[in-house]
Amino acid sequence: MKVLITGGTGFIGQHLVQSLTQDEHTVTILSRSNRTSKNRYVSYRQWDGRSMPPAIGLYDVVVNLAGASIADDRWTDDRKRELVKSRIHPTQACVDFINNSPNPPKVFISSSAVGYYGGNREEVVSEDSAPGDDFMAEVCKKWEEVGSTANCRTVLLRTGVVLGNEGGAYPLMSTAYKMFLGGKFGSGKQGFPWIHIQDQIGAIRYCIEKEGIEGPVNLVAPEVVEQKEFSRALARSLGRPDPFIVPKFGLDLIFGERSILFWGGTKVLPAALKKGGYAFSYPALKEALESLVGD
Repeated sequence: MKVLITGGTGFIGQHLVQSLTQDEHTVTILSRSNRTSKNRYVSYRQWDGRSMPPAIGLYDVVVNLAGASIADDRWTDDRKRELVKSRIHPTQACVDFINNSPNPPKVFISSSAVGYYGGNREEVVSEDSAPGDDFMAEVCKKWEEVGSTANCRTVLLRTGVVLGNEGGAYPLMSTAYKMFLGGKFGSGKQGFPWIHIQDQIGAIRYCIEKEGIEGPVNLVAPEVVEQKEFSRALARSLGRPDPFIVPKFGLDLIFGERSILFWGGTKVLPAALKKGGYAFSYPALKEALESLVGD
């Protein structure tokens, strides 16, 4: 199988590339920088994030993981525009490549996020639920609208918080808790949709290989937890307390509009994965966190 990946050098991308190449699939990674590979199954092509490099070739699968981090900087107007462009432009480039190909790939896997549902909902949501109306929901809607125009089977990955030692939120959170700085944000009753990195990659591979999977897919674990429950479980896994409460007004003062990433949250079910028969390696939070402490 020949796979083309954008965002292949990020946290999720690196794990996906490792998984694919272990099974001797060949992977081409589109990168903003000029790179070389020592892995005979991996090659790099430099690109600008807006259009495919010339003579890119034909592929069985296109995986689009590109997008700037939503948590790194304050959401100024310029940063918001960058967050949108960093998602829309690579996705449009992938769609144009697929739709103009004389032999289109069998499947297009394109990133989205559980932010699609908004950051402040009380009800439990699944793939059939309506979108939210905050900034990240608007970003995800635009993102998915572009991705869904590819002329092949398309899967839109609505990813939650990915837990792994090599990147994402977990290393930062675990460091804070080890320093006795853990606790709940706001009321702590907001949803905390999470997934172990092993299941993140397993579910992406599953979506690639299972022909019946199409459209939006929530990449979250089946155990729905609130942020205060996650905080308690993380603290226990590290042998630490979680005594602190960070009030919403404090988060707003420090982070501005992006504070919703901390005090907001939605309870999300992986309905499409469960219906499709995907078997989670880490369906429960306690075991997922313990696996990370043991690594």
